[in-house]
Amino acid sequence: MFLLSDREVVMFWNCFGNTNSSRRNYPIVIGELCRQFSLADLRKSTNNFHQNREIGSGGYGKLYKGYLQHNDKDASDYAVAVKRFKVEGWEEFKTELELLCQLRHPNFISLIGFCNHENDKIIVYEYMPNGSLYECLQRGELSWKKRLEICIGVARGLHYLHAGAKRTIIHRYINPNNILLDHNMHPKLAGFGLGVKGAHFTSRPKPIQLENVKGTIGYIAPEHLKDGTLTDKCDVYSFGVILLEVAWGRTLFDMTSSGNYLEKPVEEDIDPNIKGQIATKCWQVFIDITQRCLKHEADERPTMGEVDLELGHALLLQEQADISNTDGEYILLSKTIINQCKD
Repeated sequence: MFLLSDREVVMFWNCFGNTNSSRRNYPIVIGELCRQFSLADLRKSTNNFHQNREIGSGGYGKLYKGYLQHNDKDASDYAVAVKRFKVEGWEEFKTELELLCQLRHPNFISLIGFCNHENDKIIVYEYMPNGSLYECLQRGELSWKKRLEICIGVARGLHYLHAGAKRTIIHRYINPNNILLDHNMHPKLAGFGLGVKGAHFTSRPKPIQLENVKGTIGYIAPEHLKDGTLTDKCDVYSFGVILLEVAWGRTLFDMTSSGNYLEKPVEEDIDPNIKGQIATKCWQVFIDITQRCLKHEADERPTMGEVDLELGHALLLQEQADISNTDGEYILLSKTIINQCKD
């Protein structure tokens, strides 16, 4: 992964001055980083943003399924996701476009191009046929091992954001709707519009103070919600909530209204669709790293690199147990017994 220098970022956004043309001759830095579409191109691809093409919506815009041609020689169409930003989401449009132009990782949604035409700010992404993690959990169609694999992929993407470049990037918008799944059920992180660049990786990380707290309520770390303090550990907290939801098979809003997600043993509300699939030792590792991610004090939370390693360990323990298990199902031990096993 590379990041533009501050000077290059200024060049990047100077080309978004007032213009009545979406075919303006942009500086070479934009031309090299992503493709530019005309508004007419994207109207045609989405049947004029028809409601039947709508596949998602949020606070910053609506998402449509579109179809584009590969090139003049190949007339076949391919599916894309087209996000049309609301006026109040134009800052998020700029942030997301800037970051996605620079970020390349197997667990990030791929940017195809953009359109900047008067009052239309649009980003075009690769299409993800299996929808979001939220949708898959609602349908109850994911096995326990597949859930672990998805979490590992997301953890690797976040670790790359936090430690894979000369500057830390904090995602700030982790929720199950922003974890998308391709045709192979491979997870891709989306929703980079609230991303914030942190300190240079070689320097000692310092908390960022933001006046406006943004994100999804329930996934926002307590310190950020309290006074706007933002660090990479805020993403860790949000990911901890995701881990709970993966075990529950439901969103946190279906499970608790108190905000204390660990007020009772997690296995009491485990998704019935995966009961009998979870090996005890795997669960021990999984629930331990989940609890650490949700620590109230940010300094007590692990890094995403540690989370990645622990989830990988949990998956390995599950696979080993599956090889030796002849009964076909596991009995998930209570939290009390699990704690005894640890001791």
